[in-house]
Amino acid sequence: MSMEEKIFLARVAEQAEKFEDMVNFLYEAIDSKSGDDFTIDERNLLSVGFKNLIGANRGAIRTIGAIEQNPKYQKFGDALGQYKK
Repeated sequence: MSMEEKIFLARVAEQAEKFEDMVNFLYEAIDSKSGDDFTIDERNLLSVGFKNLIGANRGAIRTIGAIEQNPKYQKFGDALGQYKK
């Protein structure tokens, strides 16, 4: 797959809100870049992809943390801690 196709698919994945796929396409594009600088558009795609992927994970960790704090679910503390990790 060409660099242009990988960048295109990263944009499609962004529109589909499939940020993990977007990051994977960008990793492939980076690997094929061979030392050249990124264009502004490529840098923006990287920023958006990683920001959204990390943001979703941070939100999930906050949600699990809130559940851990609920006394109703204390008996599941170990399982929640492992899942969060």
